[in-house]
Amino acid sequence: MPSPTSPDQANETTPAAPTRTVITEPDFSGEPQPIAALAVRADFPQCALGVHVDIRGFAGVVVEIINQSIVVRSSEGVTQRFNAGRLQTLCAPPAPIEAVPTTRNIDRPKPVFADEPARPKPEAPPRVFIAEPDFSAPARPINDYAGRPDFPKCAYGQHVDVAGYVGVVVEIVKGSLKIQSAAGTTRSYNGEALRKIYGRG
Repeated sequence: MPSPTSPDQANETTPAAPTRTVITEPDFSGEPQPIAALAVRADFPQCALGVHVDIRGFAGVVVEIINQSIVVRSSEGVTQRFNAGRLQTLCAPPAPIEAVPTTRNIDRPKPVFADEPARPKPEAPPRVFIAEPDFSAPARPINDYAGRPDFPKCAYGQHVDVAGYVGVVVEIVKGSLKIQSAAGTTRSYNGEALRKIYGRG
């Protein structure tokens, strides 16, 4: 036996589901609009309903809006669903980047002008060379000079004997002695090495 129904229960009505707007005959005419032009609007996604759009290469008409998603149908009948919030994030303009001032002092090279004269390079000191050495004086052992405080300058121009090699000190270059023999051969000896070997008392 059915239970009695109160008058209040009889008058209750079930709330109707919200009506869904579905475009059954989409219009594909004209060029599709980039979805970015619509996603930045305040009334998105509602403003996109019925619009021929292009979403990253997928072109179609927005035929339905379900919650926060748009349903797009292509002219070939393919249907895809896109999240509206995600589209808004992807299409939002980039935030401006504020320039951060730097406190470092960067030394920039000074500009070189075409009419600025080039600075001359310092000339090398002139060589002091004996072109015609005198072999007439008797050769003295290098020991006579190596122990002196002004060696090797004191040996310049002298006829010396270095371990059997006899010649005149014709030039001193950076502490080295150039000794030329009477036969025309030239040998170079390190002055500091001569001092250590032959400069002992």
